Amino acid sequence: MTAPLDSTLCFPTQIRRDEEKTQKLAVSGNRIIGNQVVFRVKNARRQRPNKSSQQQAVKFAEPTFHSRQPHRKSRSGCSNCKKRRIKCDETKPGCRKCDAYGITCDYSLAVQSQQKPKTVCSFADKYSKVPGIEYAAFSLSMTELADKIDSALSLAPNIDNDLKNIAPKPVNRESVEAFYHFLILSSEDNALSDTGKKVTNEAMLRIAFQIPYLMHAILGVAISSRRRLLPWISSIKIAESYHWQRAITLYKKELSTSIGAHNMDGLMSTCMLMGVLSFSAEEYKPENSWLFSSDPKALNWLLLQSGLRHLLKFTSPYLHQSIWFDVFIESNYPIFEDHRPGADGLHPGLAEICEIDEKTTEETNPYHWPLRMLSPLLELIPSRGNFPKITSFMGRLPPNYTALLEKKDPRAVLILGYWLGKKCQENHWWMHPRVHAECTAVCMFLENNPDPRILKLLEYPAENCGYLLNHVREQAIFEANIDFLCLF
Repeated sequence: MTAPLDSTLCFPTQIRRDEEKTQKLAVSGNRIIGNQVVFRVKNARRQRPNKSSQQQAVKFAEPTFHSRQPHRKSRSGCSNCKKRRIKCDETKPGCRKCDAYGITCDYSLAVQSQQKPKTVCSFADKYSKVPGIEYAAFSLSMTELADKIDSALSLAPNIDNDLKNIAPKPVNRESVEAFYHFLILSSEDNALSDTGKKVTNEAMLRIAFQIPYLMHAILGVAISSRRRLLPWISSIKIAESYHWQRAITLYKKELSTSIGAHNMDGLMSTCMLMGVLSFSAEEYKPENSWLFSSDPKALNWLLLQSGLRHLLKFTSPYLHQSIWFDVFIESNYPIFEDHRPGADGLHPGLAEICEIDEKTTEETNPYHWPLRMLSPLLELIPSRGNFPKITSFMGRLPPNYTALLEKKDPRAVLILGYWLGKKCQENHWWMHPRVHAECTAVCMFLENNPDPRILKLLEYPAENCGYLLNHVREQAIFEANIDFLCLF
């Protein structure tokens, strides 16, 4: 009986002894730093189980699905917490997570950037730095501007089915990019006067949102310019063809209606923009000029420039109400009001070859009025202020002179060659390729003319377009040989 009693009484004491022994063993296997015990945890990955037991575990293991606990996402937190992939507490002005981590919280900067979403960024902010643009007229978001452009383009009913198949409607982003590109073109240091820039950037763009053919023409001009900058993108060419086709179709339809104060600004604006179309091909070659073609439409690039003059005949009673009235008043240069008879003030060589004497008038000689306009233009310095004067020459040519051009009359071609040579001194993206090619074609066409006076006068356009005439080359070779012989 004694033994069992002693064992029963000593059982708690035995437990305490076992615990003390366990603690001693645990402490002996770890490091003691101060009052803390630093212990090691065995790496379970190093314990490689037997292949048989591992295969058996995989065989009987079933995939378990752990549902994700519901939680609130931090969508307005600071960027530091997002980079660290932790949940931000969104405490203002700085979160506690950044404070505990010992870094400066950028929560205020993140909030400012999120107050202005990327998809609704202000369109006015992008071009407010561009001079000469009315801010109030275009304080629109990108989304609003795209909707307004699409609404303006959809105002035209009965879109042809074949046109839909040829070119699908461009997306909003492309329309906005083209519209913005037009703002850049019309606002940079280009050929427009200050008055012309103001009308183009304000009044014309404002009415374009109600006139589909004008909006198509604006986008067509912009995309034509972009196509020259990005010729490898095929979608730009498709969009360019689409907008110009729609602009021409709707413009012709509007011309068939009555012309008055209600549509004169849209028609005149589109007419001026369509002048760019006749010049803005990607590449011109002198061999493709109208001078070497039998196509009666080959000279249309020049004849189309007189379209505005014919529109003014219908709109003259209402012209004082037009948005372009100040521009037209500004373009009434005195040189285009000089209708004096005779050869006074004309280019001497051209007047002689055109048989103009003191009694010659515009009615008796078809070369007189074009030469009267051209002679003072040849003395002007190429500049932004003189660009409208020099350019307006092609829109003022009378029908009796253009009829001679269609017949390829040498004297009429020579007068046009002088104007082309003058335009070669300028370098505008929409005019220079065609002007340079046509001026070269004039030199190629006339350099075999038997009249020595024409060959001598042809040196001016040839010098400006860089064409080397045969007689000039032969003269240069002869002079070089003389200089070479003088060395011996």
